[in-house]
Amino acid sequence: MTTDYDFEKAVKEARKRAQEEWARTGFLGSQIRPAPHVPVTALPPDEGPEQLRSLPVRDSPQTVSAQRRSPPSEQPRGTHLHDAQPEIKAQPDSDDERPEPVAQMARPQPDVSKGYSGLVSARKRSSVSGASYAGAKMASRARHLDDSDSADDTSRPAKRPFAPAKKPGRLVRPVYEEILQVETRVNYKPSEWYQTIDMRQKFARSDLVAVQTINGLIRDCQKETERGGDREATFQKMRLQLHKMEFYDFLSGVIVKKSKVLDDDVGLPQIFDDAGDVGYPWDVKDDAQMLYERWMRGILDPHLLRGIETMRKQSATGKTKMSRTMQKDYDERASCNVVGANNLHNGQWWPLQICAIRDGAHGEIEAGIHGQAGRGAFSIVLSSGDYADVDDGDDILYCGTSGAEGAPTAGTKLLLETHQLKHPLRVLRSAALPRKNAYRPEKGLRYDGLYDIVGFEVIHLATAMHRFSLRRRPDQHPIRYRGVERRPTDQELLEISKIRQLLSNS
Repeated sequence: MTTDYDFEKAVKEARKRAQEEWARTGFLGSQIRPAPHVPVTALPPDEGPEQLRSLPVRDSPQTVSAQRRSPPSEQPRGTHLHDAQPEIKAQPDSDDERPEPVAQMARPQPDVSKGYSGLVSARKRSSVSGASYAGAKMASRARHLDDSDSADDTSRPAKRPFAPAKKPGRLVRPVYEEILQVETRVNYKPSEWYQTIDMRQKFARSDLVAVQTINGLIRDCQKETERGGDREATFQKMRLQLHKMEFYDFLSGVIVKKSKVLDDDVGLPQIFDDAGDVGYPWDVKDDAQMLYERWMRGILDPHLLRGIETMRKQSATGKTKMSRTMQKDYDERASCNVVGANNLHNGQWWPLQICAIRDGAHGEIEAGIHGQAGRGAFSIVLSSGDYADVDDGDDILYCGTSGAEGAPTAGTKLLLETHQLKHPLRVLRSAALPRKNAYRPEKGLRYDGLYDIVGFEVIHLATAMHRFSLRRRPDQHPIRYRGVERRPTDQELLEISKIRQLLSNS
């Protein structure tokens, strides 16, 4: 059988038909390069050049889809999908007989007018201009806000009156280019103590007389007691003298020793021991004992911010910020991880919370609950009025912190452990309390004694908000929030105002 067969014409027609079919299925250009696909019907059954029979045949999309949809049992074992031989199907002669292209093979294009929601792939973003993509995203957010506004109000979380709202995320901290240490002392003088006292050291006679003034007031009180006279005026002079002595900046070991102010027979022990049955006021006794213990420990430095470094930071934009840290070489720092009073005195006052950390009153620079897991809480600070706290002086309702998914926070767990262990709590009150609180100190923080946790209640289940009932221990002097025994004293307020004035001028 002889047939006139044009090989080159057949190849051209086959390639043309293959390209048209690939175009209808969505694979063009650089995505998939169509290979020559020779229709079987164009070849004679037994004749044709050998090179045509050896041409590589490209799988059509329909064939690949059929292979991927076929169950594993229909594929020969040990043969990969890409290794299987493609099935050659006869191509139709006319365009009318050609099968419809597979719709699922076409790649959908993003619709910018409807906006994007969720994550957008890099390929989609590259197909849309920056302006149109930003506009679509803003439109999507606007629709989201409209939908949320039209929703029922009951779907929104209710405001919690028992705890403050969540603080917004912190912004990026500025980079400070200049950090300078600021001196906050009017007169800086390092303290000395008995081990290094040089009794030949010179001192001003007036300084020694100023320290010995308290000894003279003690003798006056003893004489008036023997005569049965009125001692109130002398008590008031003694009270003011003790407040001044806390801030003597000329003290040295030789002055303290020569003045005998720490001697049991004539000094401060005569006041808090009440050796002559004088009947000193309780606040005078507390102030005398607090000053005696401080000086006996060798802490003659009167500065309110002793042991604390103040740094002034300035950013490139001109913004300044003050920061304070504990000096690493400060030897008189007391531990805060102690149950009980920890050598503190009722009414003891600090201008900043970091000063309370220095003296062992509270162990957190910002948080209001301090303790250790397994030992419970050691101290709390009554501060902002955003919580549902109730302060009645000797009785307090104190809230823990807001948890999540019904689980209490670490601070709340510490208070629960304290209640279980029946340990007392050190309670400090802050000037950040509402002004209507009668027990609020005028400035800084004040230690108001030991309290016991006598009970608690859960006032919000979702956040595990606990409110604890605290009661002040009876064997303590009254809270020093009013009258002549009030803390902070006028002298303490004067000293902190000097420091603030110095910082503002520096």
